[in-house]
Amino acid sequence: CLEPIFDVEDTATFLCCGNKVWKGCSTSLTATADATCPLCRARFPSESEQLRIIQSKAEEGKAWAQYKLGFTCSTGSLGIIADERKGELLVRKAVDQGFSNAQFYLGLLELSRDNYSEARRLFETAASQGHMSAVGQLGTLYLLRDGVERDDTEAVRLLTISAKLQKTDSSVHANLGHCFVPGAGGLEMSLVRAVHYMKSDIETNEMPSANVKFYAGSL
Repeated sequence: CLEPIFDVEDTATFLCCGNKVWKGCSTSLTATADATCPLCRARFPSESEQLRIIQSKAEEGKAWAQYKLGFTCSTGSLGIIADERKGELLVRKAVDQGFSNAQFYLGLLELSRDNYSEARRLFETAASQGHMSAVGQLGTLYLLRDGVERDDTEAVRLLTISAKLQKTDSSVHANLGHCFVPGAGGLEMSLVRAVHYMKSDIETNEMPSANVKFYAGSL
């Protein structure tokens, strides 16, 4: 289809040819038995064939395959025994090639290690390529994290962009909602808007925080 894709996370890579399409199209196409790729006309690989293809493409230096194989190693999926160290090394190879999903994933790892400056660098690089979760995480860093200079105005700008286009990272909506309570970052104080974004978080997040549920229910 010709629908625009605003978020690189909304794309899926066909293993047969490495081309990207919108995830919704990919899901509907691959769900069909004996379906063929509309871009290269090859038959979609079965689940048992996927790992072999990913490994082969990763050895060829394909960034998307290096990331996918690294994620597979880290999580222990597709029959692979989990090996987080090996997985991270593969992800870093994809990062070196500028693959935004890998940059975002590694940013989250660095964030979990309290390495805020490196996480910020990775989120900024991924965000510049249209990765909306990275935009949201970057906004959250500016709003909340130690080790990065707090900037409420920039945080609100980034969180607003991400909230408009990102449908799955519900923490973005929660953080933006919190900004409306005191009127941070140049926003006009609005409890109505705060509740709107916090309730959006509850609706899209399987495990919203207790604080978000408390505020959304009491404001």
